Amino acid sequence: MKSRSNFNKFIILGLISLYSLNGQKSGIQVLEEVVNNAMNIEDANYSFIITSENENNLFPITGELYIKKEKYFIDTEEIDQIFDGDKLYTIIHENEEIIVTSNLNTFFNFTPKQIFNFFKDDFNIEIQSKDLSLNLIARNLNQEDLIYKIIIDSNLLSIKRIEIKNTDNITLSSFLTLSYKFNLSLPSSLFKFEKEKFNDYLVIEN
Repeated sequence: MKSRSNFNKFIILGLISLYSLNGQKSGIQVLEEVVNNAMNIEDANYSFIITSENENNLFPITGELYIKKEKYFIDTEEIDQIFDGDKLYTIIHENEEIIVTSNLNTFFNFTPKQIFNFFKDDFNIEIQSKDLSLNLIARNLNQEDLIYKIIIDSNLLSIKRIEIKNTDNITLSSFLTLSYKFNLSLPSSLFKFEKEKFNDYLVIEN
């Protein structure tokens, strides 16, 4: 579970764009711009895969992320998450458990707002290269043993890949976007938790 927690903190580092040479916008300024842009998109869908070079039976994880404004639905074989705008439902299929909590205690951190909240403090973000893709290196000022590499599509302002590496250059977690679609008019029912679908699951409210 600790490996998942480390992964959560990086995983959605994404959707960051940065042009900060010669007095242009800082990483946080552009990140906030990207968040605002994401909020203006009608609906979005990411197909993704998460891998790791560590020996861990949790990976690879493949899934789908659906976003509708602040609401989101993460669909994987192991764990699903639904945030309906009020409550967060984490559905753990192996244990047949459903944990109901606030969006502050999420299992994954995939949404633009979560990314912004993660990086707005205690991070130094610099450009490694820029072209059609924007390569960023982010370092936590209080956790020097981890390096976050973020590859952004400069045109779509969408995440292509995120990696967490340690000082030995071992990839602890890697998040790769397989496809990205937006303005899909997703149904509101996709972001609604329906208890009757999980009658055999134990519900835990925190």
